[in-house]
Amino acid sequence: MTAQTTFTTVTGATYSAESNIGENGEVTYTVKRIVQEGVIPVGSFVIHPDYNAEPSVPGLVNVQFGAGSADDRHQRTDVPTLGSASVPFVVGHKKVNPLDITAASPIIWLPNLAGAQYATGFNAVDPSQQTAMRTSDLVTALVVEWMKRNDLAQLTANYAKFINSESPWTEQHTKAKADKIDKLKLDILSIGERIADLTKERDELPENGMTSPDVTPDMAPAAQLTGAITALNLKRADLSAELATLTKA
Repeated sequence: MTAQTTFTTVTGATYSAESNIGENGEVTYTVKRIVQEGVIPVGSFVIHPDYNAEPSVPGLVNVQFGAGSADDRHQRTDVPTLGSASVPFVVGHKKVNPLDITAASPIIWLPNLAGAQYATGFNAVDPSQQTAMRTSDLVTALVVEWMKRNDLAQLTANYAKFINSESPWTEQHTKAKADKIDKLKLDILSIGERIADLTKERDELPENGMTSPDVTPDMAPAAQLTGAITALNLKRADLSAELATLTKA
């Protein structure tokens, strides 16, 4: 079954994607960039759960660059062109964790991305930072679109059966999400307790904590404790924002 969708990425780029479901539950997205002058073909991306039956990190998603063979990138077609004139293609595949999408980091950065001068038959090279950013931006948006599918549970169950796994991706993702929420809550609680301890320690300092004329105000115990408290408050705010993103998703 073919479906069409249009979406805008975090950086403001607009794309259209035609999706087709494969026999094992994988989804191939054929993507075009929408610009003022019209549309620009980009290429195909195949998305499915982690291909490991027992993944070390539950809930990962595999994004393949190009349609066709899952094993040999040189046998693929419609390989995405998101790069520069000298290295136009992005090749290979990347596993991403949807839980890495947060309010503070809305784009999943793709480290060690591979590019190539030609779609197949040539060795991979390092693409430019601009290529990596553009690809990370688009891949993040595609993963979000994949996760929003009404048939996601059935697709991931089909893929789990294909790789002989008893747990569909939706179950793995739910467990990974619950584990991360629990850890964030524990970390936030721990930071709150540490802030309380430091605040109490600071408030109980003598009014004149400077024991020597050589001790400047920024070296004074009260100032050091205030700095530590401020840093912890900032970290707690970041973790709270990440928790809010997860709990509302």
